[in-house]
Amino acid sequence: MEKFLRALYKKFLDFGESYFILDAQKYSTSLEELKLSKRTLKKFYKNFYRVSFLTFLYNVKTTIYSKNVFDFIVKTSLEDWDLWRYLKFLEKEKIIKIKKNGEVSIFKKELLKIIPKPRSEKEIKEKLEKKLELKIKEEDLIVNLFKRNQDFKVKAKWDQMPISQGSAIFVVKKLLDYLPLNGKFLFVGDDDFISVILAITDPNVESLVIDADEQLLSCIDFLAKKFNLKIETRKADIRKQKFLVPHQGKSSTGFIGFLTNPVYTEVGIKQFVQFGKNQLGKDGGFGFLEVGDESIGNRFLFLQNFFSENNLIIKELITNKIYYPYIELYREDKEILRRLSLMIDKEVIKKSPKLGASLYVFDYLPEKTKRVKFKKPIYAYL
Repeated sequence: MEKFLRALYKKFLDFGESYFILDAQKYSTSLEELKLSKRTLKKFYKNFYRVSFLTFLYNVKTTIYSKNVFDFIVKTSLEDWDLWRYLKFLEKEKIIKIKKNGEVSIFKKELLKIIPKPRSEKEIKEKLEKKLELKIKEEDLIVNLFKRNQDFKVKAKWDQMPISQGSAIFVVKKLLDYLPLNGKFLFVGDDDFISVILAITDPNVESLVIDADEQLLSCIDFLAKKFNLKIETRKADIRKQKFLVPHQGKSSTGFIGFLTNPVYTEVGIKQFVQFGKNQLGKDGGFGFLEVGDESIGNRFLFLQNFFSENNLIIKELITNKIYYPYIELYREDKEILRRLSLMIDKEVIKKSPKLGASLYVFDYLPEKTKRVKFKKPIYAYL
């Protein structure tokens, strides 16, 4: 199936380029006075519109799992011209059939077995409750979800502050929105046990979890064995290495994506994200970063430059969905509790979020993009 998908991708690149050139030369109102050559338009396509293999699969996934084909436009932030190219190509290759009401029927049903299905938060919650035989408490610490099976000890020295159960479910929902293939997915640290929730929700997804905490890895190993999950673990300290030993799995070019919830410092974020990006290959991939503005401030400007330098395009920045329930780990936690308790009842404080975080979703470009030099008017859509 992988050979089939790669051949399909190459056909799409040729198809996409040919129609890009045709549409720019014949149907674009904003370009008709420029009279751009085919050679110049090829450069534009290669540098600005040619998608990676995994981004192509993500767009295919979005097409086949949309209730109506026009959902594609909202979900990808693309336009109806892009929608037409995917629909026309996939219909031509007998992958899908488009109904007049905008619904899609799939001829190549094998794709449904290898492309993870998006799930709602409600679906994820119900799967977890059935598998774990307990009720989700969305405002409780995520580590408490697995207490019956493993008593994981949160450690201040590793900066292990657990997110809420509801936050973890949301993160898994976003992973399943984007993951384009059941290839190997990398967790650069996983003290929130997202790998376990992901594998319970979709048992076909494979993961590798790396962490410096042996107890955490042991807990994940136990849960993976107990619930028959496709999760591998490996002890690693990203401060001491840049690359993992190449994984001999489904994809010979790297992982399909990574998730990290790093130390919330500029250096910490850079090291964790850099390590995750280093494991992605020539197929591209998706990166997910959970980060709060704990001690960064205006240094986010430096981080934005860092993302660009590493070919990471920000596809989504989601706020107000991830938070950390109250927990006392550090000396400063007791001090801020003392200060707040002069104004607010302690029980109210302990039932409220301690820290908020955002979720960044990146699309990794495996090749550097070059500017195409020409005098471009402001209204020239190219």
